[in-house]
Amino acid sequence: MISYLVLEAPGGPDIDHRSTRFIADRFSWLALLFPWVWFAVQRLWWVAIGAVVLQVAAGQVSRLDGFAVTGALFALTIGLIAGFEGRNIAARHLVSKGWTLKDVVHARDLATAEEIYFSNLPEDEISFVSEIPQPNWKQDRKAGSGFMMNDPAGSFQFDLNGRR
Repeated sequence: MISYLVLEAPGGPDIDHRSTRFIADRFSWLALLFPWVWFAVQRLWWVAIGAVVLQVAAGQVSRLDGFAVTGALFALTIGLIAGFEGRNIAARHLVSKGWTLKDVVHARDLATAEEIYFSNLPEDEISFVSEIPQPNWKQDRKAGSGFMMNDPAGSFQFDLNGRR
């Protein structure tokens, strides 16, 4: 079983909870092999820069006579820390930016974790849009004929007469 941290965006969840993030609390192989790449993908820029500096330092230490094993172990340690604690660092970074830790869900996979979390929410918190939004067509008063639409989302680029 994997523990998933459930985080909600600052300002609360969206209507359909699209901004709710699930972060698996488990080992990351990419973070072990390429720590700075993993941190950069997670948008943890300062941590990624720190990982690059530490890996370069480990490479320089391994070039010294008698310190080859020490440098390799130092590089491996950086990867192990990133692999085991990288997701925790990412979650703590989001919490420091205003995200709220709502729950910890234990599940086999992400789909099951989402199902467990959303099934435990009260009905008033889950409000899905039940209808498909339609443009509001109204009579064009200037031309007297044809229709003009009020579509703020810009779903349709032209009206029925081909005008913009």
